[in-house]
Parts: sequence; structure tokens; C-alpha cells
Amino acid sequence: MLAVSAAFWIGLAAWTLGPGILLIAAVPIVLLSGFLIWRGVQLRRQSPGFTRKNLRNAPKGSSIRKIAIGFNIVRTEQTLSIGLVGFICWTLHRLDLIWPLIGLVISLHFLPLARIFSVRPYYVLGMLGTVMSLISLLGFVGTARTVAVGIGLGLLIGSCAVYLVVNAASLADEALEKRSWPVDAPR
Repeated sequence: MLAVSAAFWIGLAAWTLGPGILLIAAVPIVLLSGFLIWRGVQLRRQSPGFTRKNLRNAPKGSSIRKIAIGFNIVRTEQTLSIGLVGFICWTLHRLDLIWPLIGLVISLHFLPLARIFSVRPYYVLGMLGTVMSLISLLGFVGTARTVAVGIGLGLLIGSCAVYLVVNAASLADEALEKRSWPVDAPR
């Protein structure tokens, strides 16, 4: 998901600069995103015990159930916040603020996800993304806001995705140590 998000933000910046720039940027965007998605699928296959079905059917009170509930709450809040940002910007005729504010919402959503999933790099991504979104809001005007937040979040999210793929084993071990998994629970 991070690879797709990084590609979106960089693509948004490139599109804002012009269709010609997007065409030039498309090849590296597709190659890097494709590699990260491929590598993510490979990693996902190494952890067959943690599936959507496990999340849906987890016993009440279990760590897996708490993760699923927390994730659903954060996802719902993010979706509602993005809708609210879009509505407010449209109502106020400030369409230049939509993408930086959406970037702010997306950045902030990584903070509770970091806690829910015990993934410390999400804290860094949430904080740096928030700073980047605020810089684009306060330091730029017009379409430069979209370019700044697009390049900034694209590079931050892409870097986080690369870091997570490269360090997946040690991060998973660290996260599992913090959880109180029942002995018979799939890992």
C-alpha cells in the first residue's frame, strides 16, 4: 500500500507540473512501485498466519482482534477527515489547499497506526509527513503547494516502504516481541 501511495503522490506532483513531466516520471515511478509491490507480495507470502480472515474471525479480547478494531477505526477516521477536508475546501473555494490538507490527514493517520501495529517507522513517517504538509501549506502558494506536498510525501512514503521491505524480518520480530500472542495463535 505504501508503494502505491508513494507513486500516487509523486505522480500528482509530476501531473501538476505538466503531462510531459508525468510521462518522464512515469517510468521510474512504475519501476520502483512495481519492485516494492513485488517484494511486498513475497514478504506477505512468508506470513500466511496473519490474514484478513484471521482478523475477521479473531476471538474477542485477542491481540489480533484489537489490531483489527484499531485499524478499522483509524481507516474510518481518515476517510471521514479526507471527505471533510474536500468539502470545506470546495465550499471555501480554496482548491489549492485540498492536496496539502489531505497529505496532512494521511500523515497524521500513521501515528495511531504506528502504535496499533508496533511499527516505529510509522511514527517517523507520521511526524515528517505532517511537517512536510505544513511546510507546503505555509511556505508555498497555488500549484507549488501540490508539487511540494506531492514530492515530499512521495519521497517520504517511498523511503519508508523501502526501509520496511529491507528490514521486514527484524521489524516483525520486534513487533511480535511486544505482543502477547497466545501460544497457539498463528504468527
